[in-house]
Amino acid sequence: MPALSASPIALALRIFVLIVAVLLGLKHLAIYPASEAGADWIGLAAPVFYLWAFWSGAEVFSKSRDAAGFGPALLSGLNQMGAGLMLGAWVAILAEPALRHLVQNGFTVMTGVRFDLTLANLVLAFAGLTLILLARRGRQIRAELDGFV
Repeated sequence: MPALSASPIALALRIFVLIVAVLLGLKHLAIYPASEAGADWIGLAAPVFYLWAFWSGAEVFSKSRDAAGFGPALLSGLNQMGAGLMLGAWVAILAEPALRHLVQNGFTVMTGVRFDLTLANLVLAFAGLTLILLARRGRQIRAELDGFV
């Protein structure tokens, strides 16, 4: 397990992620008892991926202080951040509405598919894809530059 970085931005992001994760858990425990409203617990799926993206963003900030510049660790952080945003958005668009519908109906009504195609979800998915493609292009450029040396 890597040690926490000395970067104040990375440390602040990691503390933010931990606080938000605890608050989300406490909110759901207080509002929705374990025996009721199981469908509402599904709403935590997308935020988990978004928090993973924040955590990976902290990794990007901690690695950007290194002299390596656009090195493998930074590219990995960008890739993970993009994956977290994309997965969270697609879970919010596809999985949450469908699972919520199934759970609320007791898995008896399995007709139709529900989507939550909001602009915010689509923008997050696009931002995640952009970060993944940026990391991929960074690896290609890095390989070309290493070929020169």
